[in-house]
Amino acid sequence: MYYVPYMYPYQYQYPDYVNVPIYNYGRQSVYWNVPNELEYANRYDPFRSSDSNRSIFLTDYGPNPFVVNINEATKQNNTYRTALWTGTHSQVTLMSLNVGEDIGLEIHPNVDQFLRIEQGQGIVQMGKSKENLNFERNVYDDSAIMIPAGTWHNLINTGNIPLKLYAIYAPPNHPFGTIHVTKADAFAAEGGNGKTVDRTPDEWIQYTEFLVKEGLEDVKRGINSTHILQEFILMGVLVGKGYSPERAYETVEEWERTGESKLLQQSKNM
Repeated sequence: MYYVPYMYPYQYQYPDYVNVPIYNYGRQSVYWNVPNELEYANRYDPFRSSDSNRSIFLTDYGPNPFVVNINEATKQNNTYRTALWTGTHSQVTLMSLNVGEDIGLEIHPNVDQFLRIEQGQGIVQMGKSKENLNFERNVYDDSAIMIPAGTWHNLINTGNIPLKLYAIYAPPNHPFGTIHVTKADAFAAEGGNGKTVDRTPDEWIQYTEFLVKEGLEDVKRGINSTHILQEFILMGVLVGKGYSPERAYETVEEWERTGESKLLQQSKNM
């Protein structure tokens, strides 16, 4: 079933839309692996226009043209992070921080970030090193925060209600369809360190040891080298995007098994 998201009370206010699916299970984020949790997350918790029974589900509508009331969408979101739109060069995510919760100290070496607060209050901290966050500001409803690439930063909810915000990343910082119900889910899905990239080369080697072992097993099984290289380079790319090594392995294997990657299937049979 397809429909046009309804966000405006008068017909003349409609912008040009493309049809988008109510459900987008086909490219569900690998971060999401507990179907029952859908009961309390956004997929079954739509926000509604004030004068319409039609609703839009908070899912990833990228990379199609898309218009939404971002204030309503942000306030509706009850998850720690939900990707709303992922394109080639940018990404929009919705976030909700519980009372006393923070995003967590992190850095994006090659990603500029824009945050806008739609509900609540907090403190944003930034700095060139995590030991010296020398930029600190109080933020409230309608505050806009610009975070340059390569800047350590954190946002803390200091109010008595959830802090609701949306984030724009350029380029995208999370896989298409990402849903993290809680901060703990995000922490676990991204290898235990959020999106911070502060491992040494040797730490990366240790972190990806699982993939090395699996690759060696493929060699023992006689799988051709082209296929092995294709698979494990892809897995490395996914790890760099925030997947755990185990989840990266499962994802690439599924691409081959289901035929989503025709080239992987072809190279395996060479």
